[in-house]
Amino acid sequence: MNDRGGAEFEVVIGLEVHAHLQTRSKLFGPAPVSYGERPNHSVDPICLALPGVLPVLNARALELAVRASLAMHCEVHHRSIFARKSYFYPDLPKGYQISQYEEPLATGGWVDIPVEGGGDTSTKRVRLTRIHMEEDAGKSIHDDAVAGAGATSVDLNRSGVPLIEIVSEPDLRSAEEATAYLRTIRALLRYTEVSNADMEKGHLRCDVNVSLRPRGSEEYGTRTELKNLNSFRFIEEAVDAEVARQTEILERGECVRQCTLGYDPQTHLTHVLRLKEDADDYRYFPDPDLVPLVLSETEIERVRKQIPELAEQKCERFRTEYGLSEYDALQLTVTRSLADFFETAARAHGQPKPVANWILRDVLQALKERDLEIDDSPLEAESLARLIRLVDEGKTTAKSARGLVPELVERGGDPVALVDERGLGAVSDAGLIEKSVVEVLEENPDNVELYRSGEEKVVNFLIGQVMQKTQGKASPAIVREILERELRK
Repeated sequence: MNDRGGAEFEVVIGLEVHAHLQTRSKLFGPAPVSYGERPNHSVDPICLALPGVLPVLNARALELAVRASLAMHCEVHHRSIFARKSYFYPDLPKGYQISQYEEPLATGGWVDIPVEGGGDTSTKRVRLTRIHMEEDAGKSIHDDAVAGAGATSVDLNRSGVPLIEIVSEPDLRSAEEATAYLRTIRALLRYTEVSNADMEKGHLRCDVNVSLRPRGSEEYGTRTELKNLNSFRFIEEAVDAEVARQTEILERGECVRQCTLGYDPQTHLTHVLRLKEDADDYRYFPDPDLVPLVLSETEIERVRKQIPELAEQKCERFRTEYGLSEYDALQLTVTRSLADFFETAARAHGQPKPVANWILRDVLQALKERDLEIDDSPLEAESLARLIRLVDEGKTTAKSARGLVPELVERGGDPVALVDERGLGAVSDAGLIEKSVVEVLEENPDNVELYRSGEEKVVNFLIGQVMQKTQGKASPAIVREILERELRK
């Protein structure tokens, strides 16, 4: 089974992304937003829903929500309404969540995501339905070690944390497109400093709506909702599992039931949590404790001017200012921190293209192997520039320098000192190199004859043999010079 629904069915996917806003305090109260605090210690009377308290909107949260909406090309409305969304869970003290429904903060908008099938720079435009503000709920902990056997404990530290919900149109057609969309949203939120978007800490979560329809049909099938997915791998696995489940149901001639689902990564199966509620079940109505939210055009434009250079703009500038290929520029602007790292290193070194090559080839590989982002690594951009300069000046070889990159990524340090400590300085003694060259020529007479008959490319093989004899420490430039001189004799 593939995630495109096989020959008979087409997969239709829409995402509801919940992102915590990067504020110091909660959406309607003074309690600090913190992660890792002891349970029920980042709370206040408002998020605990004590009698007689009234909510007061966090101005910083509003500003960040507007910034995200503008960055995603939405129309920010001059008037929006906070509503009460009623449902009853132990981690929702009020019995309702303050959200937005009929009159949200922003509507429309779009993001472009990378897709396969048309080259490295192919994109697909995914439309947005709306972006609205709301407060987060608390957290129910189903852990026997914490709450006791068969019991559930409640932590309200997360209750009232400000977030935005970004709702897409059902424009996605595969699990891969769904994860590409979420990666794009995460990058935008980080670029604009709206959210840390750390999925492990719950800053970014999403609900995935999945339905199948006969291929070629314009009507949507019955959707199911995969709830609270917080990793790219789980999203892909869950969508694939749900597509397989719905396909089996439809192939039996039965109907898919609208419901909310959980995903079990151990069994790789989805399971029904509850029959899906519709909006009527939440009994939305305007919150009487909050006046309508009114924004002037001047206020909206003030926020627009604060939006930093985004990935698309940065990518174009990298191409024109630094002479990078479109592919290299796209890779270097995936995250703002990586783009900033490249620019700092390029300025320190003076030549952007070699710096880009080292980052894309060596640094990213070392980061991937250690499951790190560039801003999680102690490697400094200036240190990378110094390492590359050592190679340029012939003070160490590219091979030796590349061997140091993983250590610098993991522990940081001064590349000049590391080269001295490890004895990785390049061998520039012409006599020692000439001895190795003579040995290589004697060991490879066939290649020598090929070179002398016009096959000049064979010199690269011979250079490699000399580098092996010198354990990669010989200066490649001196090796080439001596080797070509000897071959011309």
